[in-house]
Amino acid sequence: MQIRLRRFIQWGCLSLSVGLACFLLIYYQLDRQPDVSVQDRPGQGISQIGGDFVLTDQHGMNRSTTEFHGKYQLIYFGYSFCPDICPLGLQNISGALTALGRDLEEVVPIFVTVDPERDTVENLKIYASNFHPKFIMLTGTPQEINPVLKNYKVYAVKAKPDGTMADYLIDHSTIIYLMDRKGQFLKSFPHTTPPEELAKAITMILGEEQKR
Repeated sequence: MQIRLRRFIQWGCLSLSVGLACFLLIYYQLDRQPDVSVQDRPGQGISQIGGDFVLTDQHGMNRSTTEFHGKYQLIYFGYSFCPDICPLGLQNISGALTALGRDLEEVVPIFVTVDPERDTVENLKIYASNFHPKFIMLTGTPQEINPVLKNYKVYAVKAKPDGTMADYLIDHSTIIYLMDRKGQFLKSFPHTTPPEELAKAITMILGEEQKR
């Protein structure tokens, strides 16, 4: 009984600490977002973000981002066990994809897990059913995913009270990356960006492209 009570208290403390950490992380990102978003071409402002990679999709197929060159990529990093932040970000992206209409064919939405231990191919296939059908959800080994996180400047740290609990949360960054037709960083958005605003931003970029 005491062991159960101790675990309950530990989990409660963890939830409070993780919740506070997530709040501070989101506040920091939103506060810093203008500095990130002003870079509308690679090589300007902050250090370059991104790079091509090969991971495994929700159907067990190896996918390389090079196959998406020629289209814009919307890339989001998260994990399927995320209680609220990731679902909101993915729902906003899904809504934006629907709002794009005929421009949808110009955009490839990509989800990359920061939790390869639990986000297996099977789990991601189930998770993908909750969002836009065009989503490509990618997983791999930690050795495959860690360089991707580094190249995209993604923060992701596991949080659990001890080394024995199977359930854990991950503190992670929540930025939506927009990559251009060459796979280079173009612009970023907070995960809280409403679908209509996200779709409008992409439509404007496509419109400017047609004028050139």
